[in-house]
Amino acid sequence: MLGAGLALSTPALAATPSITVTADQALRFGSFFTDTSGTRTVSATGTVTGSAIVPLTGSAPGPAQFTFTYDRGINANVNYSLLIAVLVPGTASQISGGVTGTIASFNTDLPGVSALLPGQIAQITLTGCQSRICSRTFRVGGTLQVARTSGGAELAIPIPIVVTVLAEL
Repeated sequence: MLGAGLALSTPALAATPSITVTADQALRFGSFFTDTSGTRTVSATGTVTGSAIVPLTGSAPGPAQFTFTYDRGINANVNYSLLIAVLVPGTASQISGGVTGTIASFNTDLPGVSALLPGQIAQITLTGCQSRICSRTFRVGGTLQVARTSGGAELAIPIPIVVTVLAEL
């Protein structure tokens, strides 16, 4: 006796869309000296400027780098764009020894946005997404305001970044 089987295929269920943002590189202001206070700016492109700052040999300055990844949850080969909101929740600061450092302004290489203002949402449209996973790398620089009352310190100030997908276009 021969049996016949009927194979039914069930359509693949779509996953819930998700986003992740990974910090690939920290914002680095490098090694420097200031008598009492000064500023050092590292742009998203890596340009470094300063006021009342004396650069020292040591760690090199450079922008932070983040990777934004969107998983749309389905494998449709249709071009799409994403409207996203990027937020730096507030200023970032640290006190170490007799040194206080505050990053109160941020710049970025995200398309159409040159500055990220703490507490304000920047809306960006990312174009050219073509598959289930759409990923973009972006850089963030900033201006460090530093005040020194005594001694010296190595400051490591994390930058919190919040990215939300507002719409898939």
